[in-house]
Order: sequence, then C-alpha cells, then structure tokens
Amino acid sequence: MTHSRETSLALYAGGELSLLARWRVGRHVAGCSECRRLVEQFQSAREQLSSTRPDLPEGATWDRLAEEMKANIHVGLAAGECVGAPVSRALRPRWQRAVILAPVVVPLLALLVIGVWFGRPRPRASQPQWVDGTVIQATAEGIDLKQGDRMLSLQHPSAGDVTYAVNAQGTLSNRYVDEETGQVTIHNVYAQ
Repeated sequence: MTHSRETSLALYAGGELSLLARWRVGRHVAGCSECRRLVEQFQSAREQLSSTRPDLPEGATWDRLAEEMKANIHVGLAAGECVGAPVSRALRPRWQRAVILAPVVVPLLALLVIGVWFGRPRPRASQPQWVDGTVIQATAEGIDLKQGDRMLSLQHPSAGDVTYAVNAQGTLSNRYVDEETGQVTIHNVYAQ
C-alpha cells in the first residue's frame, strides 16, 4: 500500500488541502490506521500550538488577518491608479494561460508527432531471391519446399482425398477435407 506523504497528512489535519487532494487523502486515511494515527498526532500538535501561542491578541485569527492584508493591498493598488503610478498586472492563472496557448501549441505538437512518425526509417521488405535448386514437391504427407539447405513442409492428414494443383508460375497447392471437423483446408506454396 502506498501511504500519503507526511506533508499531505499535515495539511489534511489542518484542513488546508484542495478539495480533490482532501478527498484523495481522506479516502486513504479512512482505510489506513497508520496514516490515521499520524493525522491525529498532527491535529493534537496543532491544538497544543494554538493554545500556547501568546503572540496573537485575543480575538485575532489568521483568516481575519489575511482578509485585512488583502484589503490593504487593494487599497494600495487603487491609490496607485489614482496618482497614475503604473500598476503591474498579476499573471493570469495557469489554466487561463493554457487555454490561450492551446490553439497554437496543439497544432505544433501534432505536426511534430507526424513529422517524427513519418520521418522514421522504415525497414524495407526484402524480396526473396530465387535460389538455384529451389524445388516444390508434392508428397504423400503434404507439400515440401526445398531451397538450398533449407526446407519447409506443410503436412496434411494421411486419410482422405487430397487434390493437388500445379501451375507454370511456380505455385503448388493442395486441398483436402478434414474428416474429423468437415472443414476444407487449402495450402498454397509459391516459389519466386
């Protein structure tokens, strides 16, 4: 079983994960006693820390302080616009940048993939060369192809009628009906 990282468990204990990450870690914690124990330890350490910190005045919370900081930043930006000071715009979120760049990047990636795909060297099919001494022969067991010191043999059942056909282009074929299955089998051997 793959356990969640300790940083994820600590953020989960403080309720500081995104919705999807919180759901994923929560599912794991529900089924893993070791990770559940770590989350409980993080929660108790967080409670101990919040009860012993004397630096914040009573009634002050981090959420309230964060809201005040955001408000002060907005006031400063508005004041800068009033006096004509250039205000730097915050960068767009990543998903907005991705949406803007997608119509350019996707076709370029497609062209790159197509170029790489068609640019690969393809192995050429080698043409079999006629070897002197190539013989195709019908035997009682099937068809034999002998080429130099190599041999290929296609065999058929000994029982049953076998029909052979030969032509001048170097083809030998046989046809037979399998007595057990009733299926017709055809073997064609070509010599080039």
